[in-house]
Amino acid sequence: MQSKAQLEDLIAKVREALDAAVPATTPPLLVKVAPDLTDDDIKDIADIAKGPMVDGLIATNTTIDRPDNLKSIFKAETGGLSGQPLMAPSTKILSDLYSASGGTVPLIGVGGIASGADAYAKIRAGASLVQLYSAMVYEGPALPGRICRDLAKLLKRDGFTSVKEAVGADHR
Repeated sequence: MQSKAQLEDLIAKVREALDAAVPATTPPLLVKVAPDLTDDDIKDIADIAKGPMVDGLIATNTTIDRPDNLKSIFKAETGGLSGQPLMAPSTKILSDLYSASGGTVPLIGVGGIASGADAYAKIRAGASLVQLYSAMVYEGPALPGRICRDLAKLLKRDGFTSVKEAVGADHR
């Protein structure tokens, strides 16, 4: 579904449906991509996202990859892997999408975020926003507050007065 032609077709149909359903208040169209992308996929997705049909990208969804360092007895199961093992590969894809889009496409960083440092890594790689889920399952509803407090300290440490200033900092 992430080949250029298929993605363009899917996005065109979704955009048409959104515009027809609620033309006065069309919600943003965000496309969530997998971490299992080639360099050509990244370029194609960034090119599509720079156009008028997409409002932003969510990087990334779950992976089909199974890193050798997984310890769970369930490591051989098929399906999407999420959580901490996704942090590094999803951050790399996020960074690559930021570069490929010239920093012009809003990016939401997802995958393996469990701390303020994790959120900060996504932001510095190019995320304007971050999303978490798996860590909430394990750490509970106090996690977002802890992440925000830690993130604020990291921003201050590095001389940033806002998240916006830090977005894409690793590319400068």
